[in-house]
Amino acid sequence: MRQLRKNERTMYYANYVGVEDIVSGYTEVDGNLVPIKVGTTQSYAPICQFKANLSVNSGNTYQAEFGLDIGEYNAIVSANKGELPFTEQTLIWTKEPETDAEGKAKPETADYRVIAIKTSINEERFILKARVSEG
Repeated sequence: MRQLRKNERTMYYANYVGVEDIVSGYTEVDGNLVPIKVGTTQSYAPICQFKANLSVNSGNTYQAEFGLDIGEYNAIVSANKGELPFTEQTLIWTKEPETDAEGKAKPETADYRVIAIKTSINEERFILKARVSEG
């Protein structure tokens, strides 16, 4: 099924790129400055804007005939196949995201995270789970 442009809304996404060290300064070891690592954090690519159909739903986990169903979800983004480069760690914002001093989006402000991707011949559906606000 092809997507209707009138059903699309503007949203924002950031793809997961890996784990980044949190540095709390530097110390000198054998005459070289070495970073002091105090932990790690998830790192995301720069924010990109996109348009797609967002269907706000709710689901429940149950045992299906051929395995478990998708599980609890809060929304579905529908788009033409191959149109969106999402992975199962992609973060979604439904409004323009807040940014830090470096201009990077704050991952903790994301509205949803992609938890599953379902594809058909012409369409992809990205199953979203709402994220709890930490503010």
